[in-house]
Amino acid sequence: MTASAAGEEIQSHLLYAGKVSDTPNWNFPSHKHDDLHEIIVVCDGEGTFTIGGQSFSVSGGDILVYNKGVLHEEQSSSDNLLITYYCGFTLPFASPAEDWVIPPDVEPVIRSSRVFSEIAALMKMIVDESAIKEEGYDRISRNLINSVILLLRRAVRNQQNIKEQESNPGLAELIKDYIDRNFKQNISLKDLGQQFHVNPYYVSHVFKDYYQISPINYAIHRRIGEATRLLVSTEMKVWEVAKLLGYDNPNYFSIIFRRVTGLSPNQFRESNQQNLFPHT
Repeated sequence: MTASAAGEEIQSHLLYAGKVSDTPNWNFPSHKHDDLHEIIVVCDGEGTFTIGGQSFSVSGGDILVYNKGVLHEEQSSSDNLLITYYCGFTLPFASPAEDWVIPPDVEPVIRSSRVFSEIAALMKMIVDESAIKEEGYDRISRNLINSVILLLRRAVRNQQNIKEQESNPGLAELIKDYIDRNFKQNISLKDLGQQFHVNPYYVSHVFKDYYQISPINYAIHRRIGEATRLLVSTEMKVWEVAKLLGYDNPNYFSIIFRRVTGLSPNQFRESNQQNLFPHT
């Protein structure tokens, strides 16, 4: 990213803005815009997007950027419909060499950055302003889209920094190590995001890509794995095991235990103790 792109005032002009919400069979075949840029903020749902010949699976928390002239194709999942904000705009005072929203060599899908909530809020305001069109809406919309672009460029820099962190050591491995040391606590995605200074959606994305399980499900399996050990190797009561592992409600613990193992805690204990310590 050049110094001028990062530091100069952005001169954007909003052309359109809107929202896609619970639209069945939503898709756009391959097309491009030679005279404008486009941003799509995915608030919820899942979809498949092809950008510049590369296919991306996207979900809530992702942001897509189409630089001018880039072919793209869009399709919502039929099972988990997309909810998005989108807008198209020009950068009329950008030089031809820098007429882009994010650098052309950067991946056009920004995965759940720390600024997602701010960008989503700004995009909602842009859509609202373009729908109402009260006095001054054009100037307000221009300032809002300028803010979105600046935040996107910040997110790109952060995402590049995160990729560097992932390689030494892997972010997914750091998350796993943290869960392994703290699985007895009620760990949430928000907690993990705060711990590693990234968006919670990104935590889930990175971890699941590496371990093929979500971090929350991994934490649950670690808890239940420890519970199975305690049930067969100690005489602790079920409620005591539940409390030790951070479950205040023994009934809820039993429900989770059965979901993971297929047996209730008592059934698991009886079955495995019979195998370990047969009656004479």
